[in-house]
Amino acid sequence: TILQSRIQMMILGNISILSAASSLLLMTMDVQSFVVVTSKSKHQKRSSSMPKSNQLRSITGVPDIATSTSLSFNFDQMGELTKSIAIVAFLGGGLIPPAIAANKLMLGTILGQRAGGDDDSVAKVSTSASSVSPDIPNSKLLFAREPVKLADVVAIVGRIRDVQSVADWKNLPSAKRDNLIDPENPPMWLPRGMFKDNIRNAKFVGWPVDPSTGEVVGGIELKSEFEREVSKKSYPIPDVALDAVFDTWAWGSGIATPDKVDVQLQAWRSNNGFDLNKFASAAVAGRSVTGAAILTFITIQVMVYGCLFVAPFLRVFFDIDIGFGKLGECPSGMCTTIF
Repeated sequence: TILQSRIQMMILGNISILSAASSLLLMTMDVQSFVVVTSKSKHQKRSSSMPKSNQLRSITGVPDIATSTSLSFNFDQMGELTKSIAIVAFLGGGLIPPAIAANKLMLGTILGQRAGGDDDSVAKVSTSASSVSPDIPNSKLLFAREPVKLADVVAIVGRIRDVQSVADWKNLPSAKRDNLIDPENPPMWLPRGMFKDNIRNAKFVGWPVDPSTGEVVGGIELKSEFEREVSKKSYPIPDVALDAVFDTWAWGSGIATPDKVDVQLQAWRSNNGFDLNKFASAAVAGRSVTGAAILTFITIQVMVYGCLFVAPFLRVFFDIDIGFGKLGECPSGMCTTIF
């Protein structure tokens, strides 16, 4: 189950943190041993050339100042490092594996993938067959893998008459689940991939017109050049165009509900009309939600890993304080503050 996999990832994360902590501690102990041995060796060499009064102080157990300072510094550093690693392992160990998985998904989203529409069961069309068609307005703001072509959007809109033409809502998998609380009003969730299959298999009902002018969308030349192709059932509608339409009502989600679909269709698709500018604005607004989520996720990661990993490391090993909490102390007691 999902819960079991998350628990396993947290356990693996803590094990990896503790393993790294053990290695760091062993390295620190080796360095300390080297420092102690070196300090003793230097002390013995100095004592052989000391006056007898100084040799007597060394023999009677009065510590050399350099040796004491070195030992104190290294043992304090080891203690502070041990405490910092223990806190980091307790608080942040389980974050690493889920964070890696989440960042992979985030990178895929930035590169143009969409939740619920890029699994192996859904056919992928990555290149538009209408490459010479103009782009829709503000196409670059959608951050898609390739520009969204107007002819491809028309191929989709020309297959949508109303909310009922988008899906058979009452027969969706979510509406047919067992033990529904209200079978008369089941959850109707349309996955992105199913939407793509539905549209590609739907019949083209006609080239839409601009409701404000009554002229065909894109102009008569665009219609003359592409209507025959986009009306074919075999026309390969690319994923980027389908994602742009789906995001107008899903806002980055992997599912759509009939109420949200209906609201959007009433805004830019009514009868045979298609308001291209309203559609483009809705597509950008839907995509911007995903962008805001990505920016928020990155900000949270910077703060968390800054507090748990980066800032303590810089304090303990380099006497540098960049803020991000108080975890870790500078061994010298004099931190160089940057922020």
